[in-house]
Amino acid sequence: MESRLLKVPEVVSRLGLSRAKVYELMASSELRSVRIAGARRVDSEDLDRFIAGLDDSWPTGGEKRSTLVQPTRMAH
Repeated sequence: MESRLLKVPEVVSRLGLSRAKVYELMASSELRSVRIAGARRVDSEDLDRFIAGLDDSWPTGGEKRSTLVQPTRMAH
């Protein structure tokens, strides 16, 4: 049976991020977490909501977004 409250290493594994990045997301409240007896836990439903809310507008196929660069006017 899967636990509803996930430990940080479980969240790290599911997101494929570093431990530091997961703590950063929790500290910024981007990823909700609770403290129980000094230990951080993430509700599995909150993790699912976080994942569902991620921006998926990046192009597919390994392409990178190009940055729009505005031409500058040169004094003549």
